[in-house]
Amino acid sequence: MAKICKYARNWIQIYNGDGDVRECGWTKDGSFIGNLKENSLSEIYHGEAAKKMRERLIRKDYSQCFVDGCPVLMTGKMREFETELGTLPEYPEELYLAFENDCNYRCRSCTVHNLLKGKTREELEHNYDIIEARVREAMPYIKRFGANGHGELFTSKRTLKLLSEWKPLAPVEECEVSLETNGSLFDEKHWKQIENLGQYNLWVAITVMSFNEPTYQYLSGVQYPIERIEDNLRFVKSLREKGIINTLELATVVLPENFRTLPEFARRCIEEFGADYVRLRPYDNWGGQNEMEEFFMNLRNPKHPYYSEYKEIMKHPYFAHPKVHDHSGGNDAFLRKAVPYELSDIKWKLLTKILDDPEEVMEAVSEISNPVIYGMGNLTSALVKEMNCRNIRPLCIIDGYKESSSFEGIPVYNIEEVKGLDNKEITVIVTPVTGVNDIYKTLKSHSIYGKVIPIWKLLKDAEITDRLEYLNQ
Repeated sequence: MAKICKYARNWIQIYNGDGDVRECGWTKDGSFIGNLKENSLSEIYHGEAAKKMRERLIRKDYSQCFVDGCPVLMTGKMREFETELGTLPEYPEELYLAFENDCNYRCRSCTVHNLLKGKTREELEHNYDIIEARVREAMPYIKRFGANGHGELFTSKRTLKLLSEWKPLAPVEECEVSLETNGSLFDEKHWKQIENLGQYNLWVAITVMSFNEPTYQYLSGVQYPIERIEDNLRFVKSLREKGIINTLELATVVLPENFRTLPEFARRCIEEFGADYVRLRPYDNWGGQNEMEEFFMNLRNPKHPYYSEYKEIMKHPYFAHPKVHDHSGGNDAFLRKAVPYELSDIKWKLLTKILDDPEEVMEAVSEISNPVIYGMGNLTSALVKEMNCRNIRPLCIIDGYKESSSFEGIPVYNIEEVKGLDNKEITVIVTPVTGVNDIYKTLKSHSIYGKVIPIWKLLKDAEITDRLEYLNQ
């Protein structure tokens, strides 16, 4: 029987106040399977988009997943996490509420506030009414109810109300609740709003950016004293000791500002605040940081100036504690970004080599039969002019974005309009310096076969070749 990621079979998340629904919290933005303003949860769960998502995952196609965010993919444990697809129930077993997107923090690595931009309170409340009605239809059939990975739980009034009123049809011992919060409001007063959840198997995750007050305030974007979080953690610990909370997870996002204190952070989480599980979450850019900010926030990029120190810190003996879990699996970043402006510098070096020493390049090009060039940019311009000077004419230039035209007498085709190359023995010279693996796949998908050579292979510069091959892994 077909096996699939558990989330894709059992899990549904209501992602935002527009009612968008996805099958996993680690799918890329836009990978929605439906909208609650148009369909019920049951219809979405059994809909065509959800079916296609499951088909991809059965084929082990994780192209719509954030590998750098998913702890299962990052650590290579998908096989252990899979389940048999079987016959789907009317409603998913697990429903996760993350639609209010309201938060009292302004974390540097989070973009949740962007989801509320451009919406009036009237529009939001109208959407919330629809979402709430759809959720209420499904609530009795849910066995695992969760909130709020896309905002702060204790500022999400509708979510709290739904949680407080949950009465599942399944026996209590079969039901679970998972709650995520930043902990700043997790005190006795706020807990009373949802204390009914204590009858179920209750898992609580609290993310604390640091126990160092200036670092905590900077990364969280608030001026709360750290004692407030520490007092709340002691209250939560008391719930854990009474068995009201069954599993307590304390987490942080690993960033340049806090990585040096992680061993002490983990120790305090376990020994002082009673954590069953300490989660060290790797940084991932969900769209809130530009290229330079992303580079300097991602310690797992081997080109980061603190990378070596970070790797040494992660060897600390306390991280061998069975309750401490590095969700990156100790792996480097899946998407290894270049140093800011590095690619521009590399492109200029390549262009300079073509212009200043064309004979070396042309010697390599002259050995190519039926050359075709992919990409219409500065490198192609310089290459074609030198080829024309020596009567070495490429068959054509292909580009994924340009309209079909001509350049220096050479036909230029948009890749959707290429004809007549599928039967020729050609060699494609790829001039873009990044995304080459995707270009290779694009060429094959358009039946453009033959040998493919990235342009840097023609220049025989070992340093540039090593760097670009690394960046294109």
